[in-house]
Amino acid sequence: MKKSFVKKLIVTIVLLATIVFGTKVEASNQGPYIKDGSMVQVTKKNYDMWQNFGWKKKNNTNNVYQKTFQARGRYQHKNGQIYYSLFDSKGTWYGYLNSNATKKTSRQGNYISDGSYVVISKANYELWQNFGWKYKNNTNNILNQVFKAQGRYQHFNGSTYYSLYDNKGTWYGYLNASATKKTNPQGAYISDGRYVQITKNYELWQNFNWKKKGNGTSYYNQGLQARGRYQHFNGNTYYSLFNEKGAWLGYINANATTQYRPKQTKSTKTVNKDTDGRILSSTKGYKYVSESTDGGQTTKRPNGDMHTIYTKTVIWEKDVSNTYMGTPISNNDLEMSFNGGKGVGNSGMIWLDQMTASLWAIHEMANTSSEGGSYLTWEVKLKTGKIMWTSHIN
Repeated sequence: MKKSFVKKLIVTIVLLATIVFGTKVEASNQGPYIKDGSMVQVTKKNYDMWQNFGWKKKNNTNNVYQKTFQARGRYQHKNGQIYYSLFDSKGTWYGYLNSNATKKTSRQGNYISDGSYVVISKANYELWQNFGWKYKNNTNNILNQVFKAQGRYQHFNGSTYYSLYDNKGTWYGYLNASATKKTNPQGAYISDGRYVQITKNYELWQNFNWKKKGNGTSYYNQGLQARGRYQHFNGNTYYSLFNEKGAWLGYINANATTQYRPKQTKSTKTVNKDTDGRILSSTKGYKYVSESTDGGQTTKRPNGDMHTIYTKTVIWEKDVSNTYMGTPISNNDLEMSFNGGKGVGNSGMIWLDQMTASLWAIHEMANTSSEGGSYLTWEVKLKTGKIMWTSHIN
């Protein structure tokens, strides 16, 4: 019993001594803390960041790749490596990292080649001439424009700064990436809604790989809606065009368009009625009484075009005496360039032949005047091309 107790005690003492001794050795292996303060950028992946020098893992450089930190201190470990004690701009400690995974830099970090396209999506951000924060421009002046971020900097302050160039190679300065959105060369879709008309012979594109969809000449001077637009990196604006039926026509360079000027058109429809107000499908056997035209009804299209339809009401009464009645007609139904533009006579009718037109006039004069009178007949041409006769009582 006593031998067993003594044996256990000896084993326990040996284990404790091993732990204490091992800890002291481990604690001394990293060497003393050396104050540093330099800025370093994480330049390699797959390096572990350590919680302590017992090699308890805290993080990995995959998660902080290319970020800039301050090495407040360093350790020159007995394994031959230097370990930085890394902090961000807010004072958060990220752990110990082998210096081989870093490069010394300034506060903005090292230049990182990029090449992505970005669109300016926020106003009131300044663009900098340098990282001494000398002012160069403001995003208010270039909002929604697309630039190429040829390079970027992962600054110690936690922000990424793009070095921006336009399509002509002009440098615009350093801009906080928070004021941008990554995009394609055509830029982000911008909702629009304006109406334009095509005035130049430009192509319409299916996509921004420049697959042709159509040609602007097919839609000259039509009122088309630009539901959206793109501010392309090439410096041009492209409208996404739709016709009045909602069919998409393609993308077109805004330089091929002007603001649409709405058109105003009008037309007249004729309604024939008898003296009791009934609509007549035919006026044969009736004689003209009077006519009036209303103020019209106007409709407006989404593109601003306005069309007014006037209604002309013609009143007719039954002609019980004259058996030579013709077909009622108005000048709207005639080719007015024919026969000197005389148009229809005051009979308001046309006949197939001159004789019937004359008989109607003779009959009318006999019934309305005891002193006789005179009349004229002449040819008129319908819009269908048919030649007819009309009559006119003097």
